[in-house]
Amino acid sequence: MGNIMNMLRRLFKQRHHKRYIVQNGTFVIVAPGTDREQKVQLLDISQGGMAFIYQGTPTELEESGILKVLLDKEYLSKVDYDTASDIPAPGGVQSSVSYRRRGVKFKWMGVLQAVELKHYIKKVRVTPE
Repeated sequence: MGNIMNMLRRLFKQRHHKRYIVQNGTFVIVAPGTDREQKVQLLDISQGGMAFIYQGTPTELEESGILKVLLDKEYLSKVDYDTASDIPAPGGVQSSVSYRRRGVKFKWMGVLQAVELKHYIKKVRVTPE
């Protein structure tokens, strides 16, 4: 029953921000509360959040953390986020390695951070506005 409700909610709930597919090879750094950072493949992005693929289990990547946005081998601002979804990636099991797709919602950002993010989105998106 829960899956049906989630599908209906996704079908009828409108997004606040347009979501863009990103260029292949676009990465961000996830910095959970530990010293361990992980470079992850970005799938799509909007002013309100992003989705990425990572290797491992949800417990290995804490429920919330910090993203370091990587642009042309330079880091932009750190962005705080909350996890919105974390599911197995389609076709994500290859040998003993599991991949997951995590959708995150950005927490409050300052004006400069929002401008940086907008510039980043323009640079990495595939679909024109």
